[in-house]
Amino acid sequence: MRETDLRLEPGEASDLCRLETPELLAERHWDRAFLTVLDDAPAERCLVVLGHDASADPAEGWDAAAVSCSVAGDGAGETHDAEACARHDGFVWLFGSQYGGKEGPLDPAKSWVARVREDDVATAVLGGPAAPLEVARQGFALHRALNDALRDAPVDLIELGPATRTSFIDATIDAGAPNVRPGDRPVNVEAAAFRASGGLLLGLRYPTGAGGQPLMVEIADPASLLDSPATPPATAGVWWLEGAGRAAEPAGVRGLHSDDGQRFDAVVGDVDVAEHPEGEGPGSVHVRFTLPARASDGGPLTLDASYDLAGERHVEGVASESDGHVHYVIDRDGQVALGTLMLGP
Repeated sequence: MRETDLRLEPGEASDLCRLETPELLAERHWDRAFLTVLDDAPAERCLVVLGHDASADPAEGWDAAAVSCSVAGDGAGETHDAEACARHDGFVWLFGSQYGGKEGPLDPAKSWVARVREDDVATAVLGGPAAPLEVARQGFALHRALNDALRDAPVDLIELGPATRTSFIDATIDAGAPNVRPGDRPVNVEAAAFRASGGLLLGLRYPTGAGGQPLMVEIADPASLLDSPATPPATAGVWWLEGAGRAAEPAGVRGLHSDDGQRFDAVVGDVDVAEHPEGEGPGSVHVRFTLPARASDGGPLTLDASYDLAGERHVEGVASESDGHVHYVIDRDGQVALGTLMLGP
């Protein structure tokens, strides 16, 4: 894998999604651009554009530009731990992890969703006004919806240890948080992508299936996350990736990408939960899968392809190109790298 140091501050980034703005590409002499999010910045400062010099090799000539955003409406408030981004219908969506610190409890500042217009992102990068960012603080409403979907899905979940239950769930309930109930699982959202139907897939780093399978929950009406942020959104099923992860080495979703909303690339890897040290072992794996064109209630998915990323454990996002090149955002001890491989279409 060939890598480029993106020189980003703070030095942790997650996920990748394509940016389709012809004016920005032409002005900067780029032939392609992607977006990533910075984990340790608030929502209005987490978005970064990665542009590629049209005259350079696909593995070289990358430039990073921070996007200046302003919080629109009444969405102000503490937000951090951006973990996922996805593009749909002229908008870029951003997602907090909905999680907590490594020792809990769940953190309300990580329970948020945001949206910004692609054209406004391009304008801000070219020196125009800050891009208006809609921010919806969820009050754990998304946590509630994800837990209800996982409870009702026909897949067994990885065991919830007593320490995780006490520090993440019980402690959050004791703090008076809404939408968190006894028996819940802490959910760690780390990836997002839209289906062709408009449904939103959220990839979970944790929990996984009992067999170690990575899980994804589909949100039926993504707009409701912004229109009614205090109400748990309706879900359309839980999907799990058979053959990616196993009971002895559970794997969570670390990144998702799709250009047509039917064929998907994903990165799966370690779950980062203290009570599941078996989930710390697996390196990152790039997998490909296809969702059925018709709506359904979720279920198991068979992998179309799988690529071992040579022991890399901190691959945080993936984006593929029609020419066969695949790009990965990688955390390296305070440094963010963009890795590129030629895998084929």
